Amino acid sequence: MTSTLGYAILTALARRPRSGYELATAMGHPLGCFWTARHSQIHPELQRLVAAELVTFEQVPGPGPQRKKIYSITRLGTRELREWVVEPPQSRPERDELLLKSYAAWLADPAELVKLFQIQLEEHERRLATYEDERSAFSSAPGRESRRFGDYATLWYGISYENHRIAWCRWMIDQLRARSARRSRLRKAPAAVPAPPPVPSFDVSPRFGAIPRFDMGAEFGVGAQFDVGAQFGVSP
Repeated sequence: MTSTLGYAILTALARRPRSGYELATAMGHPLGCFWTARHSQIHPELQRLVAAELVTFEQVPGPGPQRKKIYSITRLGTRELREWVVEPPQSRPERDELLLKSYAAWLADPAELVKLFQIQLEEHERRLATYEDERSAFSSAPGRESRRFGDYATLWYGISYENHRIAWCRWMIDQLRARSARRSRLRKAPAAVPAPPPVPSFDVSPRFGAIPRFDMGAEFGVGAQFDVGAQFGVSP
């Protein structure tokens, strides 16, 4: 059974014959934008494809004394690739470390997280600029039968993804800055000063001088005053 890496190699060879080195380069770009493989993985997979008669090769003069192999897809390989294209893709677990970090963002210093997301934002902006430059080579979307349609389709996905990621990073930065500003205001706010105790008012009596009048409403939450002069027959 052909692996997904095998189909990635067949996809590259369906466009044109390539050497092993050129296949590794293709795995860096453009295939590397959505499917990666190490050089050490490519050679063993090529041998399996050759053994399955999905790929063939011819030896041609190389730049040095040794001859190099140029690999091509066979008719059988093209037929199997055509059938694979319309099969449902394998379900794979999603792994997004930045998204995982955002899930635990409430534990971290907002100012430090702003720095992290600012770096990510700049990286996605650089990728978007690269994709936009590549899109400028297209005057319009190629026809579906053209090999360049695949270039355009994957490029369009990349542009859409980077725009989405940029918008999300900017939203995160705005949210984290607002949270950091609230924390800063709370740290700078003066401590609350407790209210002073109630001060009694006084009635003045010729016989006893100052007669205190306590506001029981303020003292005990009762809407009445206690008039000492009235209780003891002293009037002002």
